[in-house]
Amino acid sequence: MRCGSHRWSISGPFLTIQHEVRPLDAWLARGALLVALAFPVITLTTGFFAGEWRLWLLMLAMGALSAHHLMSRWKVLLNRDARTLWRHTGYREAFGGATQPLEPFASVALYMRDKGSTAGLFNPKVYIVALLGPTDPVVLSHSDDREEALELAQAVSRFLGLGLSVDGGQSRSINARLEEAPLTGERLPDLPYGSGIQFRQDARGLTLELPACGWRPEYAAQGAVAVLIAVGGPLFLVMQLRKLFGSQAASMQVVVIASAVFIAVGAFFWLWVAREATSQWSLNASSRGIELTRHGPWRRRKVMRLPASRIQDIDVRDARTHVSRGRGIVIEHDKGRELLGMDLSQEELEWAGTALRRALATRQQSRTA
Repeated sequence: MRCGSHRWSISGPFLTIQHEVRPLDAWLARGALLVALAFPVITLTTGFFAGEWRLWLLMLAMGALSAHHLMSRWKVLLNRDARTLWRHTGYREAFGGATQPLEPFASVALYMRDKGSTAGLFNPKVYIVALLGPTDPVVLSHSDDREEALELAQAVSRFLGLGLSVDGGQSRSINARLEEAPLTGERLPDLPYGSGIQFRQDARGLTLELPACGWRPEYAAQGAVAVLIAVGGPLFLVMQLRKLFGSQAASMQVVVIASAVFIAVGAFFWLWVAREATSQWSLNASSRGIELTRHGPWRRRKVMRLPASRIQDIDVRDARTHVSRGRGIVIEHDKGRELLGMDLSQEELEWAGTALRRALATRQQSRTA
């Protein structure tokens, strides 16, 4: 199995993760290093290329890259029986490896390396699989493909019998992610003080109404930028053209077209932000599954039905939308995941996540009855 540039496998009590190097790449790196080391000897003995400083820099760079390729190997070996972790992941471990016990580690984690960055040429998203303990996390592997990294994180969690934490969520056993006390006749605990969540509990299941986040500072700032584009763009354009062409500038066709573009872009951006700020979530959860409805004054009503058999996990995690980021409720299913409640407090998120898991858990009780 792959995780980025690494391959991993399980064989008995061993789980191995190592950098995949093709034989051709290894021989090319050795050859390049040999040429880089032989170049100064040949030059100093024969005098050829003694004054070609560009060639000297090229050989120095080629030697450094070759040494980096050959020495910075990545190999991790987890021994389940001996409860040890052996690593060979860099220059300090280039000629051996570091062994440490597994007992201090409490869970396996999957998280993004730089939560503030976005995908792009210079800031790609990299998902890290690591062991969490009392000190710094120990990185096992990484990939720009979240599904690859998640598959490895789940395998390590099962292999070591540790809980799994995804994107800062709660650490739980991979085999018991949806386990919760079923909602029988027991009423849910009271909501946190001042909460805007509304719920109804009856024989058919649980209904949750999550409030819209409103115009928080982030949304208000983005809305102000949209208004500035729609209003300030045309005004700035007219003022600049008046300095060049006088009072007739406002009637020029190019001004009318450019102003229309500014207004359209600003209106579209404002509508986009307004939809996120004023949208609400309605959820109906029962032993059969969850029905999610998103609606609002600027959004067409959208309904999604997730049967219980398709739902894989419900957790409170770090999440992102197009215009905001924070902690929210993540519902994982076989075709992706849904994010909701991004702007609720931590207490409200935990209450809602537990309530949804309990509503789904009634199917487990009915099956075992």
